Amino acid sequence: MAKRLDVSQRRYLAEHVSVLGLVIGLCVLLSLSGALSFINRYVYDSLLHTLPDTPSPDIVIVGIDEYSLREIGRWPWDRSVHAELINKLTQMGARAVLMDLILSEPDQSNPASDQKLVKAIANNGHVYLPVHVEQLRSGGQLIEVLPYSPFARAAAGLGHVDLELDTDGVARSVYMRSGIGQAWWPHIAQTLLQQEGLIADNLYPADRGEEFSGLANVRKFHRYIPYVDGPNTYPQVSAVEVLQDLIPRQLIQDKIVLVGATAAGLGDMLPTPMAGQGELMAGVEINANLLDALRHDRLIRHMDPVSTLILGCVLALLAPLLLPYVLPRWSMPLVGGVLLACLLVSMVLLITLRLWFPPAAAMAAAIIAYPLWTWRRLEYSLSYMRNALERLAEYSDLNRRLTDPAPLSSMTRMLNQVLPVQAWRLIGPDRNEQGGEVPRPSDWQGPLARRYVFKLDGVRYQLGLIWRQALDADTYDYWVRAMLVRTRNRTPVSGPRYEVLEKHIDRLRREEQRQEALTRFFQVTLAQMREGVVIADSCGMIVFANPQASYLLGMEPGVMDSEHYTLMELGRELDLRDSSWRELLQKALGEGRIQVECRNRQGSDLYLDILLVHAGDKPGRMLIVSFKDISDVKQALRSRSEMLDFLSHDLRSPMVSVLALTEKMRQSPGDTPMEDFLNNVSHYAQRNLNIAEQFLQLARVEAVERVELSEQDMLAVVESAIEQVQIQAQSRDIALRFEYDPDQDVWVNGNNELLERLMVNLLTNAVKYSHEGSSVDVRLYARDDKVCCEVRDRGVGIPKEFQSHLFERFSRASTSGGARTRGAGLGLRFVKVVTELHGGGIQVDSEPNEGSRFTLTLTRIEVD
Repeated sequence: MAKRLDVSQRRYLAEHVSVLGLVIGLCVLLSLSGALSFINRYVYDSLLHTLPDTPSPDIVIVGIDEYSLREIGRWPWDRSVHAELINKLTQMGARAVLMDLILSEPDQSNPASDQKLVKAIANNGHVYLPVHVEQLRSGGQLIEVLPYSPFARAAAGLGHVDLELDTDGVARSVYMRSGIGQAWWPHIAQTLLQQEGLIADNLYPADRGEEFSGLANVRKFHRYIPYVDGPNTYPQVSAVEVLQDLIPRQLIQDKIVLVGATAAGLGDMLPTPMAGQGELMAGVEINANLLDALRHDRLIRHMDPVSTLILGCVLALLAPLLLPYVLPRWSMPLVGGVLLACLLVSMVLLITLRLWFPPAAAMAAAIIAYPLWTWRRLEYSLSYMRNALERLAEYSDLNRRLTDPAPLSSMTRMLNQVLPVQAWRLIGPDRNEQGGEVPRPSDWQGPLARRYVFKLDGVRYQLGLIWRQALDADTYDYWVRAMLVRTRNRTPVSGPRYEVLEKHIDRLRREEQRQEALTRFFQVTLAQMREGVVIADSCGMIVFANPQASYLLGMEPGVMDSEHYTLMELGRELDLRDSSWRELLQKALGEGRIQVECRNRQGSDLYLDILLVHAGDKPGRMLIVSFKDISDVKQALRSRSEMLDFLSHDLRSPMVSVLALTEKMRQSPGDTPMEDFLNNVSHYAQRNLNIAEQFLQLARVEAVERVELSEQDMLAVVESAIEQVQIQAQSRDIALRFEYDPDQDVWVNGNNELLERLMVNLLTNAVKYSHEGSSVDVRLYARDDKVCCEVRDRGVGIPKEFQSHLFERFSRASTSGGARTRGAGLGLRFVKVVTELHGGGIQVDSEPNEGSRFTLTLTRIEVD
């Protein structure tokens, strides 16, 4: 079933069809009236130069020029001269002779001359004479002027030589058949070519059965002459040169010779399309062009009226049909392209088919189509703009609150209630307000005072502030300027406001600013949220996703913007544990909201909230899916649990032991010597103190993001740490061996106290977990741009499965060596945190019962 058009679409369609009808009507009117004939003639004359025609080499013109008139005498010549000229051409072997001369009267004074001419024409056998239609007087009777009958009988054939002159007097065309009452006479060029067997006899036939049309000049088979070039295109010789045997025989032999007047004074000179400004071409040369074109079938036909109208209308309709599909800035180039297409079609038809299509009507109609279409499109756009502005005005309350200036009273409340301002005052032509404390007059010029000048409704105001601290003036200066911008009115656009167009543009500009403000407001708000937000429509298509959503889901930015990515595919990025993504969506659609905990692919804990909302008819019901990273909360809960375990076990256990010893001493004071009792109490107290000290040190180092660094010599740091652990190692008969190259520089950027404590922790662990009587090897060296320090023990070692958790808080391996070597699991965590603060790395290699090797790597620096 076809989609029904609304009112605006039906109006648009009706106006478009109207424009098309006007264009067609205009094109037909211009074509039939011929009002643009002068343009068509100009185009035709210009395109005529593009024809790839060349003159035939077997056509020669014998001209009766000024030189012949001077040598032979004034015109007309005696018929014996013409006879002698024909005889010369016969002797030189001319194939045919076309006498472009009117020989309609006998020579009464010299009949012998006529006899000589008759004899010369008959002897040649290939002489062709012209027939001319002329009017006896202005508005008088038309008559056919035939050659004198003896000449006509002797000639090989007769034909008319009348050319068709356009209204500008230029000879562009000819009728191949012409005559009084009946189009009987062929053109003399056609007669010659048919008699000589060079063209078909029925090329332009005469209708013998048609009725006479009175004494009118009946003409048929209109053709345009494709001039090869301007005057003197074909070889020309003077008549006197032929009579005096001054030209070689080869120039005339087997050639078609045209004899005619070429002298300007004889009057047989006409303007042609190929001639330059003021340049004329002799009639005999025009006939030479016609004969050459007819012989090679190059004459140009005018396209028939029906085809001309159809093709013209098609070309004219290109502009209004294509204009709706282009932007306004491309409208003019489109119309220009249509005009060029009209010219190209006309040129292609002229060159390939020898068919003349006048393009002026189609071009004019295409040009008129542009303002017509632009007028209707502008009216349609304005109408839609008016209706759209009315619709937008109904929902612009939030837009106005975002874009309209805030009152000064709201700014003063902000100064009184929020900003750390000691005093303020607002001075203007119509205002003199102040708030806060009452300062001394000198305080307004003091170091804590600031002054802001601004304009409101074209009126100049001054806001003075006295801050409580100098730091506040720099911290909150940007917010004060933001408040001043918020209270400032939009600067009105200067210039005239026209009644229709400019008024609507101004209203549209204001609505555009409001919509931009609203869009920016929501985009910035959603983009700055720490939670990831994904909004999907009722069909599951994602219409919005903020950058935080991509980040929390571990996706590349822009993936969710693809139309192929839907709400169902979002579940692949989540680990929902006990339920599926489909079940969650179904539950959210049924209950309106669902909240669960889940994880992303990277293992981060997320809080998932799916909310069903209704956003009106467009876009309808939608799902808002939000993600919040709760990894820190989860980690805090885990740390809290670990800490509770630590407090309940590691710190509680020594205290329980002390209490047990005390209770035992109280109940049996003589069973345990006082020295042993005190040693045991001191041991457990020292153990508790060490654990508390490690915990405190770790808490301090984890609380800072960066530490102060300076140039440190790692050799001195390691030596100091070894000295601190030396006594502990000697008590267990463990040898500390230190290897280093004194020629290597092992300087780093670091914190001396933290690095020394780091090395003490590594050495203490090595001594603690080494077998008695073994050794701990320390090696310090430089490699490339790194300083490396290895601590190697030969103790119980660390299982492979535990090595990945070795540097976590409160972590302890199960093969730690028994109760004697139990620790809180804080020392290596301290090592890891300090190493990361220094931009270094710590690596462990260990095998159970073979010992462990810890390698510290720091960036090496060059010192003077």
